[in-house]
Amino acid sequence: MEIPESKYAVSKSKRVSITAIMTALAIVGNYSLVTVPNVELGSIVLFVTAYVFGIQMAVTSTLVMSIIYGSINPWGAFIPEIWFAQVIGWLFVVTAGALLSNSDPTSLLDRPSGKVIGGVGAFVTLFFDLVTTIAYSWVFGVPFVIALITGAFFIGVHVGSNAILFGLAIPSLVPALREQLANQIWDIEPASETEE
Repeated sequence: MEIPESKYAVSKSKRVSITAIMTALAIVGNYSLVTVPNVELGSIVLFVTAYVFGIQMAVTSTLVMSIIYGSINPWGAFIPEIWFAQVIGWLFVVTAGALLSNSDPTSLLDRPSGKVIGGVGAFVTLFFDLVTTIAYSWVFGVPFVIALITGAFFIGVHVGSNAILFGLAIPSLVPALREQLANQIWDIEPASETEE
């Protein structure tokens, strides 16, 4: 499946600004619920970034966010292998968002189904957790099956919470962004009137 590219342009200054805003929101999303283990909002922000603004902006936001969050992680010291696994997981999230997106950022008909997006949220989160569990297993020399069994509760919380949060938040965020900000973000030329 090909990742759709938008036919609408975003100026370089707007692209930098939006990327910075979405990156900051993803970081805040990761830190805001840090007292609740494995419940986070950062993945939703990254998914929405890819869904609304495209894969390039989402990848940039993901990489910058992952460097900052990995360097100042409230859950422990920076471990390169686990950080790399997280980056792979987050890139999977944004790829899914880009693949599901309608390439027309002004489309008001593109209202993703909460059930579908909730299912996608569960799937990408499960992938993220499996990849990071593999990295954890490798770094600490714990057999993967043991790491999976001991982490099953936390994986379940992460997958379940993201299924609910994706399903509730994204179907509302996407149309709101497009309805409220389309003309301020994308360089949209008005349709030429046909002569009668």
